[in-house]
Amino acid sequence: MRENDHPVGMSGLTVSRRTVFAALGVGIGIGAVGLPTAASAATSGWSNPTLGTLTSGYQTPSRPGHLGWDVANSQGTPVYAVAAGTVRDIRTGSYPGDTTSGPLPGRTGNSVHIDHADSYFSYYGHLHRVLVSDGQRVSCGQLIGLMGTTGNSTGPHLHFEIHRPRLTSVDPRTFLANRGISLGSTAPVGTTGWPNVSQDTTSWTARVIQYLLRGRGVSTVVDGYFGPGTASSVRTFQSSKGLYVDGVVGPITWTALILPLQQGNSGDLVRGLQTALNARGASVVVDGAFGAQTTTAVRNFQSSRGLVVDGLVGPVTWSTLI
Repeated sequence: MRENDHPVGMSGLTVSRRTVFAALGVGIGIGAVGLPTAASAATSGWSNPTLGTLTSGYQTPSRPGHLGWDVANSQGTPVYAVAAGTVRDIRTGSYPGDTTSGPLPGRTGNSVHIDHADSYFSYYGHLHRVLVSDGQRVSCGQLIGLMGTTGNSTGPHLHFEIHRPRLTSVDPRTFLANRGISLGSTAPVGTTGWPNVSQDTTSWTARVIQYLLRGRGVSTVVDGYFGPGTASSVRTFQSSKGLYVDGVVGPITWTALILPLQQGNSGDLVRGLQTALNARGASVVVDGAFGAQTTTAVRNFQSSRGLVVDGLVGPVTWSTLI
């Protein structure tokens, strides 16, 4: 997955190397790049911007004008600020196929451009949604947007750049590696609860998804195996809600699947809740009845995670459970 960015004539910048992680294997059609090979701890004050698979690389022979790395994952995957700073520019209102430039020349899609200390800048493109405002101060690991496919893009991914100074590009993968961070794989400082679940997964989360799908009116076999049938059901649900149809249950699909639950509710949504509670250490009967036993389990879980203890299962309790 990649976007059709236009070259903007920025010059490369060599970054000094320090002892860091071994080079990470990359995604579609990209060879290994020259990264340091020894391991070290991540440098304080810097974060991975998101999680996903590396696809198009920095200034490759086939794309010399591509001045960042693309990290692909499902639509709605959280995107975080790589360091503290001030939002310099944002763009909102873009849509898939939009060819209008964003805050930087030749860039497209919803995007965020952040000014950091020591003349560093970071750029995050093709976002589904921007969650910060122009001029806002952000902290390292703060949620700034959701991964998307706005602008010239062939699928959901983050186009990520590092500049020093502004408009002078640095290979962002090498830059983060020099700080002990593997782009796309090191857990971001601000990682949130919703996982990305896709086909060929066998787990309790797959079983929860199957119960939620049935509770939302989509026929699905509940067996804990996220096979082709479940992926097809997910695509049916995504299509019915106007979501990006990829068969992957990421943050946006999760939030569309869940509904608030409380004592007195019943059915497959409650069975999904009970399955998640048991995976988190409870021992409730998965009977689809939100009674006193399930309420106690919810309260115990909320207390153990420092949440508001009210026995009500809203988005925060759901995301912490999953």
